[in-house]
Amino acid sequence: MANTYKNNVSTITSTGSDEAIYTCPSDATAIVNTIFVYNGTGGAGDFTITLHDTSAGSSAKIYFKSSLGAAATDTVLGSGNVVVLEDSDILKINTTVQPIDVTVSVLQITRS
Repeated sequence: MANTYKNNVSTITSTGSDEAIYTCPSDATAIVNTIFVYNGTGGAGDFTITLHDTSAGSSAKIYFKSSLGAAATDTVLGSGNVVVLEDSDILKINTTVQPIDVTVSVLQITRS
C-alpha cells in the first residue's frame, strides 16, 4: 500500500450541470481532507457538491453554499471532517456562476 497526498485543481467554466472535480482511482481509497472553492466572477453564486457512489449507483448532495461572494473563497470540510471515497467514486460540483476554481486536497491509499 502506498499513501500519496494530492491536490486536484479544476476550473469550472460551465453552469447548471454536475462537473467532476475528483475521481478516486480504481485501485485506491481516498480521504478528502479539504475542498477550496474560489468564485472568480464579478457576482455572487451558489454551488452544490455531490458525492457519486459508483458501487451503489447513487448520488448524494454533501454540501451547499448559497451566495458565495465575488472574489471569495469557501472552505468545505476542514476542522477534522473528512469524506471517504471508495474506488471510482466521484466528487462533483454544480454552480450558478463561472469560472469557479476548485482545489481538492486528498490522501490516496492505493492497494498495489
